[in-house]
Amino acid sequence: MRVHAFQALRPKQDLVSRVAAVPYDVIDTEQAARLAEGNAHSFLHVTHSEIDLPAGTDLYANEVYS
Repeated sequence: MRVHAFQALRPKQDLVSRVAAVPYDVIDTEQAARLAEGNAHSFLHVTHSEIDLPAGTDLYANEVYS
């Protein structure tokens, strides 16, 4: 097996505090939604992407994954 290095993506210095997020497994969906509210740059929109779905969405529905 060969492992290749890759260049990390880093936010611009002035956005670091807006992008940084707590670890995935220390908050639930409601907490993630509150923390990311009004901050489109928050990495919580990636790690807890369900926060951007309409309330009541079945997270296991095929439409969510298509």
